[in-house]
Formats: sequence, structure tokens, C-alpha cells
Amino acid sequence: MWDDVTRFLLEPLSAPYVQRALLEIAILSVAVAIVGTYVVLRGLSFLTLALSHAIFPGVVLAALLGWNMLLTSMVVAVGISLLIGLSSRNSRVGHASAIGTIYTGAFAAGIMLISSAGLFRRLSEFLFGRLFAVGDDDIVIAAVVTLLVILAYGLARKEILLVSFDRAMAMAQGLPVALLELGFLALLSLVVVAALPAVGNIQTVALLVTPPATARLLTDRLRMVMLLSGLLSLLGGVMGVYLAWHLNLVSGAMVVLVLTIFFLLAYFLSPRYGLLTRRLRPARA
Repeated sequence: MWDDVTRFLLEPLSAPYVQRALLEIAILSVAVAIVGTYVVLRGLSFLTLALSHAIFPGVVLAALLGWNMLLTSMVVAVGISLLIGLSSRNSRVGHASAIGTIYTGAFAAGIMLISSAGLFRRLSEFLFGRLFAVGDDDIVIAAVVTLLVILAYGLARKEILLVSFDRAMAMAQGLPVALLELGFLALLSLVVVAALPAVGNIQTVALLVTPPATARLLTDRLRMVMLLSGLLSLLGGVMGVYLAWHLNLVSGAMVVLVLTIFFLLAYFLSPRYGLLTRRLRPARA
């Protein structure tokens, strides 16, 4: 029995691509813990989904011109996020309208570009991820983005917190609210792009939103939400990689599936906020 357990745990680690996949997940878990927590607390899940789709024309353009796909996507993502942020400041447009309009317009531009013959196959990795094929460049980009997130959070933690939960107070204190919000959008864009090699364009929002959403069902404290988000991302990533390797399934999708199972368990069984535990509590009393 122990031999089987040891083989199950150690055999995948003999493959270099599994080692790189685990390292990629570990690095992204830190960025998810910080940025993803604020995405969930501020209700920006739709914005995250929009950004992951809006960078589509950048990816297609990079494929057509032979440019670096991730770096090109980052430039496009930051540009689109800033455009959304600036457009949403117009009271006659609104945040949701700005997101919907720019997101669909950018996606339409990508569809026009992808009409080139044979391009869809080249972009399938972008759509669905390639966690078992991440390279050193992908890991370096994820590490740089994560370091930027840590640095920004360390320098402006209190300001970001105040802007997120009491915008009026932040403005009254003279904080550069617009600049802080645009900066957060830029960081979110970078994290979205950095996560593309792991889970792909379609599932990026799940990687960013599911761990913090699960953590919120387990604790009310912001720091604990961040800590649990990171741990859940790491645990879900490791379990997903191992299961995908042993079952010969798609790695990125398996990671997202494991994270979704974590969320469902917390949704039903969380000691304080679980659906079943809340219904059973009065009966026990």
C-alpha cells in the first residue's frame, strides 16, 4: 500500500514538465491570493471575465506577426483595462456598460483577425491552456507579475483597502482614487495574462475567483481570506496536476475542476455559512 502511495506521489515528479507545472501554479497562487481576493470582494468577476476575452485580438495579432504572445497580450490587456476604467468614469456610460461594450468590441476584432486560414489550431493553447507545456519564459513572466503584485500591495495596501470599501472616504482624504483604481485594473490585467498558459483564456476567471470565493465561505477576516485563497489555489493546483497526470486528462481544466469541488464543499458544508449546516443548525437547537 505504501509503495503505491509513494509511487503515486513521486512518479509524476520525475517528469520535468510536471515540475514546471507545479512551479507555475505555486507562483500564480500568490497573485491569486492578493488580486483575486479584491476581485471577489469588489464584485469584479465580470470585469475579470471581460478582460480575459478582450485580450483576444492581442493574442491573434501576436500569432499573425510572430510576436511573443504573453507580452503582446499584457500590453493589450493593460490598454483595454485603462480604457474601461476611463470610460466608466462617464456617468452616462457606467461601469457595466463600458465593460460590455469594450469587451465585445475587442473580442469581435479578434474574431475578424482569426478568420485567417489555419490560425485557430495555433491559438487552441491560448483558449484552453497548456499547463503541462509551460516553458521557462512563462514561469519568469508569472514570477515577475507576482512580484509586481506583492510590491504594489505592500506599498499601497491601506489605500487599496480604503478605495475598495469606502471610495467616498478615500476621496475625502485626498487619495488619488482614479489612479489607484486604474493601477488595480492594470495589475488585474497582468495577472489574467500571466495565468493564460496555466488554464487558458476560457478558465482564467475561475482560477482568480473560485479560491477567494471559497475562502469567503470559511472566514470573515480579509487576511485569512487571502491566506486561504493562496492555500486553496496551491492545493487545488497540485491535486489537479497529479490527477491530470495519472488519469491522462487536460491539466488546466482538472485544476479548475478541483477548485470548483472545493467551492461546492464549502458552499454546502462551511461551519458558519454552509447551506446544509445552516439548515441543520435550528434542528439541533
